[in-house]
This record gives sequence, C-alpha cells and structure tokens, in this order.
Amino acid sequence: MSFSDDFMDDDFNVDELVKRFESMVEHNQSYYFDADELNVIMEHYLQINNIKKVNIAADIAIAYHPDSPIIQIIRAKQLLANSHAEEALNILVNSSIVDKEDADYNITAGSCYSELGQSKKAIKAYMKAAKALDFTDCEDIFNSIAIEYENLGEIENALKFFIKGLNRDIDLDSQYFEIRNCYSMLNKMGEAVDFFKSETDKNPYSVPAWVALASCHVRMGQLEEAIDTYEYALAIDPHNKRAYIDITTALNELGRFKDTIETVEEAMRYNVESALLQCLYGEAHSKLGNTSTAISIFKNAIKLDDNLPEAYAGIGFTLSEQNNPRSAIKFLKHAHTLLPYNTDYLFVIVDEYNKLGEYDNALKYVKEIIEINPYDENAYISLMECYVLKDDGERAMEAIDKGLAFVGNQPSLLYRKAFLYLVQDQTESALLTLEMALDLDYNGHIEFLNFDAENLTTNQAVMDLIEEYRVKNKSKNS
Repeated sequence: MSFSDDFMDDDFNVDELVKRFESMVEHNQSYYFDADELNVIMEHYLQINNIKKVNIAADIAIAYHPDSPIIQIIRAKQLLANSHAEEALNILVNSSIVDKEDADYNITAGSCYSELGQSKKAIKAYMKAAKALDFTDCEDIFNSIAIEYENLGEIENALKFFIKGLNRDIDLDSQYFEIRNCYSMLNKMGEAVDFFKSETDKNPYSVPAWVALASCHVRMGQLEEAIDTYEYALAIDPHNKRAYIDITTALNELGRFKDTIETVEEAMRYNVESALLQCLYGEAHSKLGNTSTAISIFKNAIKLDDNLPEAYAGIGFTLSEQNNPRSAIKFLKHAHTLLPYNTDYLFVIVDEYNKLGEYDNALKYVKEIIEINPYDENAYISLMECYVLKDDGERAMEAIDKGLAFVGNQPSLLYRKAFLYLVQDQTESALLTLEMALDLDYNGHIEFLNFDAENLTTNQAVMDLIEEYRVKNKSKNS
C-alpha cells in the first residue's frame, strides 16, 4: 500500500518535485533532492506502480543520504516494491534509527505484513499509523485495514473500515463496490440499499451512488426498482456507459426488449460506444425476431472488440433460433474458446449437435460441462437425453444415477428416473421413484407428464399416485 498525497508533508509540491525529477532522469543530469523529497517522489511512483522510477529514486537517496533516519524506510519501500517483503520487514524491525511510532514507518511495515499474509500484524501496524496521524486524512489506511479484515473473513469489520475509508474525491465506483460486496457477503442487502440511499441523499448528483444503489436492487432481484434508479443516474450523466449496460441488462432480463432498443439508441445519440452494449442491443432484436438485424449488430460488436465472447455467442444463439445448427456451433465454439468456463454456451452446443444427430459430439461437450461443474443437475439431464437419443437406456439410467450421487435427490432427476423405469417396464421401481419426486416437488409432475403425455396420462397407476399427492398437497397448503 502507498499513502495518499494528503499524507505527504504539505510543504512539498509533489507535482513540482516529480517534474524536476523527471527532467533530471530524462536529461541524465544531477539535481539535489533531500531524503524527504526523494521519499515523496518514491511514493508518487509507488502509487502509479512505476517500479523503475521507484528504484532510481531509492538508489539516489541511499547514495546521497546514507545517514538519514528515513533511509531505512526508503530501502524497505524499495525492497517491498520489488517483491522482497521479508527483507524489507527485517530492515524496519531491526532499524535503530527509525522512529517506530512514525506513520510512514508503520504504513510500510503494514504493507510488508500484508504481502507476507500476516493480516493481524498488518492491521496493528496500520492502526498505529492512523493513530500517529490523529485519525485524520486516513482514508487509504482505513481501506488497507478493511482489506486485511476481508482476508481474515471478518466481513463486519471490513465493512466498517471500508465505510470509514470513503473518500469522495477519488474513484467512488471501486469504493462502493467493496462496500456493496461486504453487504452481500453478510446477506444484508436491505441494509446496503439503506446505506446507498443515504449516499444519494447526501449527494443527489452522485452518479456512482445511484449506480451502486441500482446494483443493490439488482442483487435483490428488484429489477424494476433497479431500472428506475439507473434512469436517475442517466438523467445526471447521459454519457455513463456502465449505467447503459446495466439498465439494458435488466430490461432484457425482464423481457422488455423494445425498451432495450430505445435505451441503446439513446446511448448511441450520446456517442456512447460499447461492444457489450451492442450485444445487449443485438439480443433484444434477436428476441423480437429481427434476426438479420441482430446478427449485423453482433458483428458490429465484434468489430469493436473481437475478443468479446458474448458477441460470438449472440450470433450462435440467433443462428440456433433460425435452425442453422452447423453455423451456430461454429460461433458458439469460438465463444467457448474465449470463455471456457461458461457452460451456457456448451449446453447450446450440445443441443445443436443433437439436432444434427451427432450424439457422440454432443456427449463430448456434456462431459466437459460435468468436468467444469459436477454439481449442475442439468448436465446430467443433458447426459441422459444424449443416451436416450442414442437409444441406450442403460447408460441413460447410469447418467441419472451419477447425477443423484453428486447433487442428491433433486426432483428433476427423480422424475426422469421414474420415466426411464416406466420405459423399461419396471413399474414398481417407477412408482417408488415417482413418489419420492412428488413428495419433494408436486408441481414437477406437469413436466413429467409432458415427457410422454399420451402414454403417461393413460397409465392409471401413475395418475392415481399423482392424484394422491394432489390431495396431500392441497391439505398441506390449506
């Protein structure tokens, strides 16, 4: 961690010091800087992660001011910047000339402890630094403490210090993200909404506050409220790319595709350009049946960002809707290459191969889904369906049993197992399994009957059992 300009001595003009230092390095000249000035210059470069310039400043300080008390801190900062945290800490701990109550000393020590994974010691050092500063202008320090508490899994404390560390003069988006994430981990999104409402009350023109509040509504599944809140953000800043992306995502999820199209076209009038926004635009057109327009929009997204998986997937999904499986597979495979752990793409690839009757290829991708997420019940349903299409009842049953072993007695799997038993004329096993499914999820019988409506609805034993559970379910809910 590096400390902010607020922490630096007000006597220093940081910009002027850096400008003089840059000129010296560029022209290979020699200017005089005292040790404190070089420490400030180092801090500037630490903040922008320019390790080369950190090393130059540190080497000059060590060469010209070897007896200055601050040199030990400068040497430690240099070692820390070059990933030698343990050596840096040894210098600080063993130094006899450094004031160990000094804020700079303790911030540097805290950073060393943090790099070494010693969060409790890091917190103690950071707190000593804050105390040395009378707990004023300590936002960076409080945020560092919050991160250490997060590392320890003490989320309540992390949240407290992230809030204490709020600095409205710098990037609020990232600060609000940390606060929102803590509320989410604590399962206190209602309190998060209250907090961000108070932030919008304090500053009604704060776009980050409105966006953070809207994202809390999204996490709570309150999409309509989220959309209204994003609209406040866009009313303040009609060029805000993130707000456009988030609002159109919510609109698409609600099936409000015409509203998505209007919103994206508004963004384009304000010259807001985003490949992801184009993907959401294309999705809306695709869902409304404007397939050729959708594909054209997805291709435009690829021109903006040829590594965006959503753009290739969008074309693949649209081609799938057009019943063009071979072409759909080509685009979905590329999307999968770009985002290999997204199983949504793989499920559609499986369906497309099944349409083509290429069941072995479909099985290859189902097995990849299971490798990625062996606890996804839908993967075992897809595996079963592939074997059913191959007319391999034995392996279809094995697929369901494998799923049950991983995810437990999920009704969707039990209903399918019951159906497979019926196909194999194992009526007693079928009814026992069906009873287990009905007991767990009575409403699942509707999908079950649709597996083979003609035969299942005329099977008296099946219908009697369903009726029995209909009565039980009714009395349970009355």
